[in-house]
Amino acid sequence: MSFKTNAMRILEKNKIDYIAYEYDVNDNLIDGEHVAEKCNKEYKEVFKTLVGIGSDKNYYVFCIPVNKNLDFKQCAKVLNLKNIELIEVKNC
Repeated sequence: MSFKTNAMRILEKNKIDYIAYEYDVNDNLIDGEHVAEKCNKEYKEVFKTLVGIGSDKNYYVFCIPVNKNLDFKQCAKVLNLKNIELIEVKNC
């Protein structure tokens, strides 16, 4: 069964072409690297989105390749913040 995400609806509303990839999720846990493999893509072609909150109480969105990790200390430094941390899933 196929469904549309809000991102797909926004792309269509703005007449932006896109390709949707579908894959079976039979594993108990699936991460970005598994998604890349299931879609026959290199890790550098598939991104994960991380949302953090800074010491200034603003939200920051980071898109990085699925096989990479984000250095939050470095992010805080670049943003001139005391710190930045991932938001809790329950706050999404």
